Amino acid sequence: MKHCILIILTIIFSGFSGFSQLNRQIDKSQKKSMKVSPFDTAKGMSDELKIQKKYRLQYIADIDSILRIFSNDTIILTENYDFICFGCPSDHVEILVDTVLINYERDFKSKDYIKTIAFVHKSTFRLRANQSDLFELRNEIWSNKEWDKKPENYGTDMCFDGGHTFYTVIFPSGAMISMYMRCWIPKEIRNQTDENIKP
Repeated sequence: MKHCILIILTIIFSGFSGFSQLNRQIDKSQKKSMKVSPFDTAKGMSDELKIQKKYRLQYIADIDSILRIFSNDTIILTENYDFICFGCPSDHVEILVDTVLINYERDFKSKDYIKTIAFVHKSTFRLRANQSDLFELRNEIWSNKEWDKKPENYGTDMCFDGGHTFYTVIFPSGAMISMYMRCWIPKEIRNQTDENIKP
């Protein structure tokens, strides 16, 4: 319990101290994923990445704290953009590490992110994988699958709503991989679709 309280206090009270290198690494990784993406919609995300580099300053200190606290764990960062707002910052950000899930919702009046912290039990990851892209991705990483090589295995850009999401994974080694997704298709629906198109 003391460990959980320490984690919460560290994340809540961490302040911005100029983590420009980490911010640049994330930005570079996401730009790379945009360039290699099989989805045509990825090409239109340059303005969003440019503005998010500034908005990320609101939570980059949290990412840095998490990297230090969970130095042996893989961190998943998701930044989701509204599909009808062009050149806008991410309206929803999530960080998952170990059993800690941090959410940032952008307040449209103040333009600041509102942070909430939750704890999720590892035994629920498999159950939640069918409902959440974040937890499915976590399971894929645990399985050592090359999840970033074929984004089309998880979704499509042939959709009329949904969002644009960049998934950035930071490994204990410091290596960073990102993947762009237009519309993630839930696993249970994806499997049904695959079965329907089989001869």
